[in-house]
Amino acid sequence: MNPYANPRVVTDVESCFFYHRMEIPGVGVVGGHWDLRDTIDDYLAGHGFEGQRVLDVGSASGFVSFEMERRGADVVSFDMAPDGRWDVVPLAGLDVEAAFAKKRREWISLTNAYWLAHAALKSKARVFYGDIYDLPEGLGTFDVVFLGSVLLHLRDPFAALQSAARRAADTMIVTDMAYEASGPQVEFMPTRQGPADTWWRLSEQCVARMLDVLGFDVSHVKHSRHVSPHEAEPRTFDFFSIVARRTAR
Repeated sequence: MNPYANPRVVTDVESCFFYHRMEIPGVGVVGGHWDLRDTIDDYLAGHGFEGQRVLDVGSASGFVSFEMERRGADVVSFDMAPDGRWDVVPLAGLDVEAAFAKKRREWISLTNAYWLAHAALKSKARVFYGDIYDLPEGLGTFDVVFLGSVLLHLRDPFAALQSAARRAADTMIVTDMAYEASGPQVEFMPTRQGPADTWWRLSEQCVARMLDVLGFDVSHVKHSRHVSPHEAEPRTFDFFSIVARRTAR
């Protein structure tokens, strides 16, 4: 059974939400919450993707998937299914069902953006929509599994990492927002006021320890800084990208 989504024809850019700023042929520059165009190599830890099969976990509107493909990768883009499990922080007083409904509406505009860009860039990337906590064996294994700024948004980041690691034949690359800590620490981020979509700050050492438990040795770590231009005053944020190789199962 073919697990991949059928391409969706999208022509109306107004129906799209581009999470990352990107340039689309025939449209121009669009988006977004993050502008990684000048810093994408650092975000990807300088990894060489030529000839490798790659799973991009949390592909959003596709910028990172398309950049890995441009570097020679055979890419499968993964994102949550519209009827899947949305990890919304259950803030006191929050209408969680309304928050789920909002997530589903956002999913439509986000995936519209992906498919519009996919067609304009003549991408051959395939797409799988499912559950991050249960990535199926039918996807096969990948030379590289990449998680870009995903774990902080998940209720159970270790379970998600474990699920992704099952699909990694060789390499995991995990990029997340830097959190200064003295060891393998995690901070619970929300307060009663929010945010409702971010659960954790994870230290670099914490992610490295998780990968170690799952049988991966850290090869190297890349530190980088990226721009979030969507607020009135653009801000820069520090990130780490961990490259780890499988050494045990």
